[in-house]
Formats: sequence, C-alpha cells, structure tokens
Amino acid sequence: MARKKREDKRYEKKITVGRNPDGSLNRISVYGETQKQLESKVAQIQSDIDKGVFLSSESALFGTVAVNWITYFKPLISEKMRLRYKGILDGQLKPLLEIKVKDLRPMHLQMIINQMAKDGYAQKSMQMVKQTASQVLDLAMQNDLVYRNVFEKIKVPHVESVPREPITEEQRDLILRTWKGHRMGVPALIMLYCGLRRGELIALTWKDIDLSERTLSVSKSADMPTNATTIKKPKTRAGIRTVPIPNAILPALQWARREATSIYVCPNMTTGGIMSAQAYGQAWRSYMHYLNIQAGGKDRSRTNPKVIAMEPFTAHQLRHSYATMLYDADVDIKTAQKLLGHADFGVTMKIYTHLSSEKEGEGVEKLNQHLDKLLGDSIGEKAKEI
Repeated sequence: MARKKREDKRYEKKITVGRNPDGSLNRISVYGETQKQLESKVAQIQSDIDKGVFLSSESALFGTVAVNWITYFKPLISEKMRLRYKGILDGQLKPLLEIKVKDLRPMHLQMIINQMAKDGYAQKSMQMVKQTASQVLDLAMQNDLVYRNVFEKIKVPHVESVPREPITEEQRDLILRTWKGHRMGVPALIMLYCGLRRGELIALTWKDIDLSERTLSVSKSADMPTNATTIKKPKTRAGIRTVPIPNAILPALQWARREATSIYVCPNMTTGGIMSAQAYGQAWRSYMHYLNIQAGGKDRSRTNPKVIAMEPFTAHQLRHSYATMLYDADVDIKTAQKLLGHADFGVTMKIYTHLSSEKEGEGVEKLNQHLDKLLGDSIGEKAKEI
C-alpha cells in the first residue's frame, strides 16, 4: 500500500528486490509524485528484476546503467546510432564507467567536455557526449538510483564551426572530364549535380530515375554502420523529394543505365547488391586515387614520393557544392530547402548566409581591384604633389 510522506508529499512503496549477503530480504523504497507514477516505477523495477538487470542504488555503476540504457531503453534506434553511442561510452565517457552513479558530480563530466574542447572537438560532438551521459543518468533517476541528474546543467563551450567547403572548379572539371573512367564517376556526378547524401545514393535504384522526365526520386536511405547495410526511410518527411536531373549529366546517366547489371545505381561490384560501408570506403579511396592520377599525380615509388596533384574530397563536399550552385543560380531559399531535403529551414538559411558573406567579400575585393586600376596612378601622382 502506498502512503504519502509528510516531508515532500511523495508516495512511497517498499518492495523486495532480492536477498542481502546475510540472507535477509533486501527491501527498497520506491517513490513517485503520484500513485500512477509510483506504480509505473514499481512495474519497471519488477521487469528489471525478471530480466536480471535490476541495480541497487548503493552499488550501481555508471557503466552498468549505460549498458541497460542502450540495450533495453533504446530499442528503436538504428544500428548506426547504437554503435555511435557505444563509441562515446567506450571512448570519451570511459573514465565514468567504473564510478557509482550516486558518487557522480558535475565536475566528472565537465572535465571530459573541457578536455574535448582543448583537443579541438566540434561543439556538436561535445553536445552529443553530454546528451549521452545525461540520458544515462535520466534512467538512473527514473529507477531511484539517484535523485537528480547532476549532468543536466553541464556547460558545453562554444566553438565556431568550420564551414564545409565546396570542391574547387578544378575538381569539378576533373569529375566531368573523367566520369566514364571509374565506377564511382557517375555516382559522383549524381551527388554533385543532384545533391544526394551518401546514404541516399547507396539506396538509389534505377527505378528511382526517370530519364524521360529527367527526374530523380529520393524515398529511402542506406544505414551502413557495419557490413550489414539496411534500407530505411529518410529521417524526416523532407528527405522524401523529387530532384531534377540537369541536362549536362543526362548523357552519363543514359550510358550508365544501358551498361547497368544491378538494380542499384551504385552497387557493390563484387556481388551486384547494395554496398556495405567497407565496400563504399574502398571504392571512394580508389576513386580519389584515380582522380589524382588523372590530374597529373603519381604513385609512390622506391625512389620518389607520391605526387598529390588533386586534394581528396568527401561525398558531403559534393552535396555542399550542389547547395553552392543553387545559390549561384539564384534559386530561392525555399526551393533550395526542398531540393536539399532539409527539414529545418534554418539549416538551408545558414548555408545561404555563409555563401552570401563569401560573395560580399569577393565583391569588395573585385571593387578594390577595379578602383586600383582606375585611380591608383592618379592618386599616387596627387600624393607626390602634396
């Protein structure tokens, strides 16, 4: 029977969770703001006991709570996200794993975050670490292992994000000139001139491309945390979109369609099936090597070092280049948001604002060059007279 405590008005219920080392019953108190909340907590503890994952407030380690959190309380996340959480727990949060949750203090996480800032981590990465640690303590709090989340108000230092740069004109020309010579040539054209994300490209099939209408439909994405690639829907409804195929790359797609032996536009060349993360990585490195050779670079030999004639770039830089082309073509920001598949208008706005500031700088430089030619000599002569 639940009863109200006089001090804080909460409801309390004592339940047996096992036996102590001396054989006596181990009983704990469970608290709730309402009777409904109390019974919900009791039911969760009983479920944990049945699963063999119940933890005592006196002995529960942060690492043990974290394992339960990622195993039982994150059932719907993608395998990629699950591996990311595990990477954070085994990496940045490793110093916390052997500390009892009741002994944790804000400084434990703040020191980790501050060190990450010194090591040059992006603000988004630090926020992800804080979010992970805080969610683990939320679970501990829900199960009465702690009474407050000491990580909730940890401060993440502000770090200016490094803007993603588009590829250069030389790199773009190289892609256009050599697309037929490498199996990643056509996929690179699609990411560059249709703005697809890497996962969207990997999941793309020839049924998604209408060459007569010159459109490309994006309705799915590949999740590639390991070699077991799975197909999923885009994270948001905005990711489902139809993108026009520019006239300039239509012949390349027509040729690739005639030559295709797989349903996928960018398949695993060994099996013809969908690409794995490992297969994609190998294909992309091979493509960067191919472009470097085509640009005039050379492989390393016993007597000479490798010659880099073209700096490698990422798939996301191709997508950023697509956004830049939309801006340069005066495509309005709402249309750009739709073509890029951004759910958040602010993301597109941030890209356009960054590009606008760059163009302003270029405009001022061009004005200075023009005025130098127009006024430079005459101003100099006047200065001599004075």
